[in-house]
Amino acid sequence: MVFAVVAVAAFSIFQHILDARARANAKECLTVASQSGLYRAESCVTGMNGNVVYYVGRLYDAHRGVLLARTDFDSMDGGLPEFMPDESAVIFRRGEGNGSGTGFIDIPPNWLERLHAKIP
Repeated sequence: MVFAVVAVAAFSIFQHILDARARANAKECLTVASQSGLYRAESCVTGMNGNVVYYVGRLYDAHRGVLLARTDFDSMDGGLPEFMPDESAVIFRRGEGNGSGTGFIDIPPNWLERLHAKIP
């Protein structure tokens, strides 16, 4: 039993390190500013698997350049960020028609989204 717990924990840590490295080496970034100019959203490619592209979505304070929140998502159609008209959230598009819905970050970000921004 202890061995299984240690093995699962080790695998989880290893996977997190791989994901953090992919986020750090993200490329092909798309950046959009909010209408008010208060926020900047960015999505960057972190990897691919066939037709599915993996992205990291980030929300920044536009004036200070501080990372406010982060989310990981996948897409078949591109990851262009889009702010809601009332700036209550930023939406990161996922693949259309594949049932995966959309990824988003609340504005202001919730505690989990802010935590993701702090952890590599």
